[in-house]
Amino acid sequence: MKKSVLSFLILALSLVFVGCSGDDSGSGEAKETKGSIDVYTHNDSEEMQDFVKGLKEETGIEANVLRLSSGEGWSRMKSEAPDFGADMQWGMLHSIALKAEKEGFLEPYDSPTWEDVPDEFKDEDGKWYGWSYWFNLLAINTEILEEKGLDKPESWEDLLDPQYKGEIVLPDPGTSGTAYLFVSTIMQILGEEEGWEYFEKLDENVGQYAKSGDAPAQMTAQGEYAIGITWDQAVYNRIEEGYPLETVIPEEGVGYDLDVVWMFKDTENRALVEEAIDYIGSEGGMKKSAEHRSMVTKNGVKGNADDIEQYLIMMLFGRKKIESVL
Repeated sequence: MKKSVLSFLILALSLVFVGCSGDDSGSGEAKETKGSIDVYTHNDSEEMQDFVKGLKEETGIEANVLRLSSGEGWSRMKSEAPDFGADMQWGMLHSIALKAEKEGFLEPYDSPTWEDVPDEFKDEDGKWYGWSYWFNLLAINTEILEEKGLDKPESWEDLLDPQYKGEIVLPDPGTSGTAYLFVSTIMQILGEEEGWEYFEKLDENVGQYAKSGDAPAQMTAQGEYAIGITWDQAVYNRIEEGYPLETVIPEEGVGYDLDVVWMFKDTENRALVEEAIDYIGSEGGMKKSAEHRSMVTKNGVKGNADDIEQYLIMMLFGRKKIESVL
């Protein structure tokens, strides 16, 4: 990959429409519907369906969800402002939250359920709240490695070994926030010049660039490739399903990013959105999130992966960093 191509891919946008409903048929625990809100998200559709169901059962609020890639979501916000097509954002990159805050797209709200969430995971004025965070890792098909006599990679650098030619699948940075995080991680580890050299060498071993961050995990699980560059939960889910996968967190460390929620400015459904944000930050809402995420931000609520903090490099796109490039 050349610099110009990768630069274009990182900035390229994609759009995926996924309708999620809060259908709770068969559940005697759901409350009577009190109203509905429109939601933008970059979350996977499967987990979002469960989140929406939890919101409905706890509060009676229904959510009509439109799933957009991170880049397309940001483009849509800019084109819609100041009349946004959604009441809230439930799941988005921290960097986009900071950009949206700078543009004046966000409505402040001081939610009481977020008081025990550490300050670094929320805006001091209540304009955005971070509910979970995720990271890159490698999906390794142990059967393929044994069959082809390949060594198990232990680092990002190992992926450049010629023995892996055609055996690696990773997401396209033009359509995947997972790939964007991977590119950003390598750039922060190696610097810009060495980073581009790394990607040019890695390209020689890549068999396919997939559209989504989830796809490399699935393709590796099915035996199409020996190694997939993907995100944490995509691999953990498939290991639980019985696929011959193993995770590798590269020894150089991995970048991670915060997933955030916010209220759009001048929403006509402010009361319902406030209640939704309260639910997401509550113990029950965080426990629901923890069913699908490795780490959540509320003290005392454990995600479904342990002992990984030592591998995390930094919170990418911290406030000072993003403000320096806006």
